[in-house]
Amino acid sequence: MMNRLSQIKCCKRLSSSSTSSSLFQQNSTTTRYHYSKTSSSSSTDQSVDQGAKSFIESLNDHRAEGKGKELSIAIDRSGLAKFPTSVHTHEKKKPITEFEKYLQSIAQVRGPFPVDTLMKECLTNPKYGYYMNRDVFGRGGDFITAPEISQLFGEMLGIWCVATWESMGKPSKLQIVECGPGRGTLMHDILRSTKVFKDFYQSIEVHMVEVSTHLKSMQKTRLLYYRDDKPEASQGKSPEGINITWHQSIDTVPNGPTLYIGQEFLDALPINVFQFTKAKGWCEVMVDEDISKDGPHHLRFVLSNGPTAMTKAVQYLLPEFGVEGYTVELGVAGLGISQKIALRIAEHSGAALFIDYGKDKILNNSLQAIRNHKFVDILDKPGSADLSTWVDFSAIRKCIKHLKKDVTSVGPVDQGIFLKEMGAEHRLQRLVGKIDEKSKIEELAKSYHKLVSPDEMGTTYKVITILDKKLEPVGFATAKSYDDEELMLG
Repeated sequence: MMNRLSQIKCCKRLSSSSTSSSLFQQNSTTTRYHYSKTSSSSSTDQSVDQGAKSFIESLNDHRAEGKGKELSIAIDRSGLAKFPTSVHTHEKKKPITEFEKYLQSIAQVRGPFPVDTLMKECLTNPKYGYYMNRDVFGRGGDFITAPEISQLFGEMLGIWCVATWESMGKPSKLQIVECGPGRGTLMHDILRSTKVFKDFYQSIEVHMVEVSTHLKSMQKTRLLYYRDDKPEASQGKSPEGINITWHQSIDTVPNGPTLYIGQEFLDALPINVFQFTKAKGWCEVMVDEDISKDGPHHLRFVLSNGPTAMTKAVQYLLPEFGVEGYTVELGVAGLGISQKIALRIAEHSGAALFIDYGKDKILNNSLQAIRNHKFVDILDKPGSADLSTWVDFSAIRKCIKHLKKDVTSVGPVDQGIFLKEMGAEHRLQRLVGKIDEKSKIEELAKSYHKLVSPDEMGTTYKVITILDKKLEPVGFATAKSYDDEELMLG
């Protein structure tokens, strides 16, 4: 995924010569799904991580109650949901990779596996995973995130942390947890910009949730006074003496008043895909080995013979109606983590802030793969491309509401509006007033425009908060109010 911001037009021109079709689109004569081996419930269950399990358990509980400046090609995420992926026909098989053999073996042993398993393996497999052994951030990587564009982004999130801490009554101990911290740029800017708030600074300790050893090493370089590269080293101190601890999972983060931050975190979490059939209702899109001679890939998408365990578990969130072939994406893993964070907030106080590209409605066909700044087929050389999806913020709202705890969600609001409300424009003016070089002033203005402009990241990226009901949300004065049972459909 090259630049999680930028110009989709370049990528469209590059791809205009290819025959195209949406990944999950069907026409009147053919379908990309083929009924194949039946995936057992047990194999489906094995693909669900702890976050997803907690989500499913909570749904079952509710049902039991009867309640239902460089030349670069850049990609603007606002076009992903409509961007077609190429369809290959009558092409020879490409050489099979070791990772593809591994994925085929999963299908051979367990039968077709869900899309969330494919994403999880492609992104975080210890040996072959996209995020595990390379630097994918910055101009030399496959994409650039907001913290890499301008210091303003991290500074505004720092202000959000301080303001929310004040609304919590200024607890003497506060944890700041970042999920999916990338290079550590965002946390670096938050810590740098909040040093002037002495009481706040003396109260905090930092927890980083990161599964990639490679990225964890980069974060330590950025944040620690002394870096220890031993695999077992999971703690250290910043130059100012702030304790920083790394975790593989949010489950090991201690309890207590906490602020959670996830910037472009939810989009990379695995999703499950469901398709409506008139004969059997909602079935699940699965991945199977492709041993045919036609087509270049060694995997293929198939449809389960009937509802899977996951289909039944998330029926609560699926539309009651549908047309033949209609698909829906549900970020079950992300919803599970969101609920887990919400339960922690309800018990120990705090707030969470998620910033990502997405929409406030049910999504379909947003799963994309990007390699070397170009869209590629999702099944082409798995593990060598970034996989991501848009975030369905309406599902997050609905799931938090149905916890029926002293916690709520507010938003989403556009990133541009949120940053302006946090004082980004005023901060830009102060920075410009301290600079004499015209080129640096122009660079600052350009980066600010990139973050807040509606034709850049300003509206494509959105912000949602989960917080203790007793707290006043910071940065969400323009947030829309929703009907209790509203679920916006795509």
